[in-house]
Amino acid sequence: MNKLLPLVRHLVLIVIAAAVWGGTEAPAAEAPKLSPLPEIEELLPSDELVRQALTDTLYYNFDKWFEIFEKQITRLEAAPPSLKNRMQLMKYYFYYSGILGEFCHVLAFTSKYKVQAVAEEFSFYSNRAKDLANEILDHSDLTEKERAEGYMFLGAVEGYIGIFEYGEGNLLSALINGLQADNHLEKALELNPGLVDAYFGLGIYRYGNSRLGGIGNLIMQGGKDLREEGIGHIEHSLEAGAPSTPLAMKTLIWFYISEQINRQNAGLPAENRLSPATSRARVLELIQEMEKRYFVNPPVSGFKGNKQLAMMQALQGVLDGDYQSAKKHFMQILEITGELKKSKNYQINPQLIESVEAGIEFCDLMIKGLAAASKPEEAREACLKVNQQIEFLNGGGSMVEYDTQKIRGELHDVFAGKLADLHQKMNCASAQASPDKT
Repeated sequence: MNKLLPLVRHLVLIVIAAAVWGGTEAPAAEAPKLSPLPEIEELLPSDELVRQALTDTLYYNFDKWFEIFEKQITRLEAAPPSLKNRMQLMKYYFYYSGILGEFCHVLAFTSKYKVQAVAEEFSFYSNRAKDLANEILDHSDLTEKERAEGYMFLGAVEGYIGIFEYGEGNLLSALINGLQADNHLEKALELNPGLVDAYFGLGIYRYGNSRLGGIGNLIMQGGKDLREEGIGHIEHSLEAGAPSTPLAMKTLIWFYISEQINRQNAGLPAENRLSPATSRARVLELIQEMEKRYFVNPPVSGFKGNKQLAMMQALQGVLDGDYQSAKKHFMQILEITGELKKSKNYQINPQLIESVEAGIEFCDLMIKGLAAASKPEEAREACLKVNQQIEFLNGGGSMVEYDTQKIRGELHDVFAGKLADLHQKMNCASAQASPDKT
């Protein structure tokens, strides 16, 4: 059970690592149905490809998009080096690195686990996208719209590289890329406020740096608390129907879960966007919207669900004290993971599976303990298990191997608090003091 919260760490990385995908002004509302794989000549406009690709990743359909982007890259690398072709090539380098990044999330990459071939390919295409974006921005004859797109894609890929470097433990490189990403996305919006996906990327960095605090926030934002501004940017991109909508929805769900455990929010009035009550309500609303939009009659036969969404539902269940619901979603994650390993041979991080199993154990302990609270004859055995976990935490142990002490401490408090409440409800102090009369 002490491995429960690495899955939460993985969940945090999923949403922090989400980056800007599109390159267009506000598009029409997203349709959940996917079109058949088209011929390569029919793939333009590229932003519509991205919309379909991101939707497809929810159903773990990666292979066809690897093929599409590889073919486009090969075609554009062989094409005359006009500005138009170079800009298209920049986009496809980024799209390819982006879909590789999403694949890394599915495999549950952490600082301690990765599939080296996938990680190397991600780095290769990310750096190609960054180099080409800088080359394009050196052109003196760019239109304002072209320059805005150049800055947006540069900022987006810098964000991806920054997260990758952070996972590798290269904190200085991560900080430099993060600062550049923030500046370049802001510059893109100054030139063209219609680039709604740039709001998504900028929102992630404004919120993430404020939430984590420390030297990163001091350098990038002068120590300001821009959490609400960051969430507002992401909400704006979602309202505008940005191509990154699936990522924006997942990101917002996690950020609002994060605000429910944020100690800074304890005294906020309910009407404040960051208050625990309002954050919880928005989580439930977004989950319902995401399920309705993407997972009612999914366009994939035998689809067992999206494990990222199931993780967030499980954690919200824990926060709500609905351990039956949390257990159901933890078990769903195991089912999804098992199917991905069996049918697609995905090399998923074994620690993810161990942590989900620990989540199920935690839920079982809470369910049985709450039931035993009204049955003194069963309380003693349940109290022994609860006390073991409390002693582990009070002895300096942690249920989470999270790189940021602030978030690790907050998550520790959530689970420790749940155990302490159960300890009190079962009157474990009295049960433990009572002699065993058997």
